[in-house]
Amino acid sequence: MIAATFPIALARWERANVIDQVRGQLVIAAEMIRSRVEPILAAQDLEQLQSVTDQIARITEVRLTIVAEDGEVLAESEAVVSAMQNHSNRPELIAAGNLGRGEAIRRSPTLGIDLFYLALPIYQDKTTIGFVRVASKLQSIDRKAHDRQQTLWLVAGGIVFLAAPIVYFTVGSLVRPLSQLTASSRAISAGNYQHPVTLDSHDELGELAGAFNQMRNELARRVAELEDHNRRMSVVLGGMVEGVLAVDADRRVLVVNQAARQLFNCPTEDVTGRPLLEVARNVDVDSAVTQVFNGQNPCQTEFSLPGPMRRTISLFATRLSADPSPGVVIVLHDVTELRRLENLRRDFVTNVSHELKTPLAAIKAYAETLRMGAINDSENNLGFVDGISKQAELLHRLIGDVIHLARVESGKETFEITTVDMRETIKQCLSQYKTLAEEKNIALIFEGVGDNMQVKADRDGMFAIFSNLLSNAIKYTPEDGQVNVRLRSDGQMVLLEVQDTGIGIDQEHQERVFERFFRVDQARSRDLGGTGLGLAIVKHLVLAFSGKIGVKSDLGMGSTFHVEFPPVKSLEQLSD
Repeated sequence: MIAATFPIALARWERANVIDQVRGQLVIAAEMIRSRVEPILAAQDLEQLQSVTDQIARITEVRLTIVAEDGEVLAESEAVVSAMQNHSNRPELIAAGNLGRGEAIRRSPTLGIDLFYLALPIYQDKTTIGFVRVASKLQSIDRKAHDRQQTLWLVAGGIVFLAAPIVYFTVGSLVRPLSQLTASSRAISAGNYQHPVTLDSHDELGELAGAFNQMRNELARRVAELEDHNRRMSVVLGGMVEGVLAVDADRRVLVVNQAARQLFNCPTEDVTGRPLLEVARNVDVDSAVTQVFNGQNPCQTEFSLPGPMRRTISLFATRLSADPSPGVVIVLHDVTELRRLENLRRDFVTNVSHELKTPLAAIKAYAETLRMGAINDSENNLGFVDGISKQAELLHRLIGDVIHLARVESGKETFEITTVDMRETIKQCLSQYKTLAEEKNIALIFEGVGDNMQVKADRDGMFAIFSNLLSNAIKYTPEDGQVNVRLRSDGQMVLLEVQDTGIGIDQEHQERVFERFFRVDQARSRDLGGTGLGLAIVKHLVLAFSGKIGVKSDLGMGSTFHVEFPPVKSLEQLSD
């Protein structure tokens, strides 16, 4: 390649050298001609000017042109002067007038051939009165250069012919190892570290190959360690229930685990490198990062995430362990359930305290009255004692219900799961409440449709469910009302409905009737002897027996509580 390009470059240099030689010859000729024609041009002897021009042109073998200062051709060695155009626009003449000498390589409009022009100004008393222009055919210049190029090509061909075998073997000995190094490098860049370089030479290339193989092995080991570390980190971060999110100093995401993605509804594609606000879309998170950057390290706060179910998130943000700190790591924990339980516990303590104070206040009032002398009042003292007894019984039932509910909720209640015939259990419950219904002239109607009414449950727990639902229906149904108990089976579920014609429940309260101590009408519920825990106990018992419970009601039109349990047959099929 070098042998081939060298003659070309040398030939170009030779052509430029030939042009320089021609330029020097033309300058000498122009200087000589200018001194000869200057007095003739000053005398305006055009005939003599043409004669001298022809004579000098024959001697120097160059084209000679004498041009007036305004561009008019005064004498010409190879053309008729009268047929020639004005030369004021010729580049060599313009350059000569401005710089003292001008030259150009171009095609002659007069002769139709390429010429090398050189022009000098002719002065008289330091004033330009014309120009002398000499020209050499470019063809002769190219011919000289071509002759030298042929010689150079012959020399170069001989050199290439003699050097080719040597170059082939020399370059091959260098290229083959480099090719192996290149192939191995490409394999490493593609993740393939099982591509060693095999060279038997003990020269510098052999040492390079050995160093390269050592580097390849070390790189493979370190990449394997990094991949293993990344896998373990991914497993740990992916298995965390807490959301983890790390950002750099520009608040662009470095790491985000699956839990954080779920919290912020992140897109499935990789969000690494995106701005924090674009990923989290939460100003509280961004504000926490700002506080850490401003020196509050660590920063701990809570905020709410909107959505179908509003969630409470605990945030802990701290600087990444580096100096200077490149960013912030954020740990997010969903504490919605924890806060709900805390509120539930707080409400429970408040409600229990309130519910316990009511009968205790009544007992204290009765006791104070008796102590102040009413004990000797034979007409009223037994009434006060009876009041104390009723309030004590209410207090006893309240405490019993609280303990029962707590054990059911905690899962510590011991159930004896067996096959329970719901039809028989409901009949027993109806017989127990028959007298209470008759006292209020309430009609108890039972309807049972279907064959398989057996479910897997605790017999006493199931009786407690029916008892609470039936007791509430009778309590909140006025005299001369009606309570319908319907039991049916559709093969998939055993369905129980307890419908009354009582006061009903407003729509806004229906979702809360299963909460502890919730009463639609506080005063009336206490008058009827309710603890406010019955439906809460029912709900947890139903859930413990794999059932479902709900309510439908219209204010003033009565309520319908419906319970569903899977029958024994369905449970056996599920176990199969």
